[in-house]
Amino acid sequence: MGWFGSAPSKVSSVSEYKDEEPVEYLEDLPPKFEDQEPMKQKQLEATYAAAFSQIKLSDFKPSTFLNMPCFREAMITGFQSMGVLGVVTFLIHKNFSRAMNWGVGGFFIGNVISFNQCRAIRRKSLDNMKKAQEANHERNVKKWQEQNPNADDEQFRKWQEVQGKR
Repeated sequence: MGWFGSAPSKVSSVSEYKDEEPVEYLEDLPPKFEDQEPMKQKQLEATYAAAFSQIKLSDFKPSTFLNMPCFREAMITGFQSMGVLGVVTFLIHKNFSRAMNWGVGGFFIGNVISFNQCRAIRRKSLDNMKKAQEANHERNVKKWQEQNPNADDEQFRKWQEVQGKR
């Protein structure tokens, strides 16, 4: 039956193509690269000059700092502590230069404390995430072993590879 209910055609306009060329396998082809171990690079001595030569002016762009985790929160906290310490010191002592000194010191102290606190919270969160992933993996392994008691080691290895790619 064709598109509109007519009888199927008995002669096909498509002919069968027969490939006459021999099949080439990868093992039969010559290698593209030589099997050599990579050359060892010269070990550079760790010197201050070598370290400073790697620093570029583009490393200090604002976009570089804004992409750092915890930088924004640390800066906000630093500015807040600068404002609070500077204003309180000025209101108490009526000395502008003293208030500015306390404000700048408060900025740096607030910045450092906030940055370290944020990093500690972030590190703890990442540790908890890793523990949760390991517990989930162990639970999946137990579930696999319960569902497939007669599975061979090859199937289990393939299953673990798939689980590891997630």
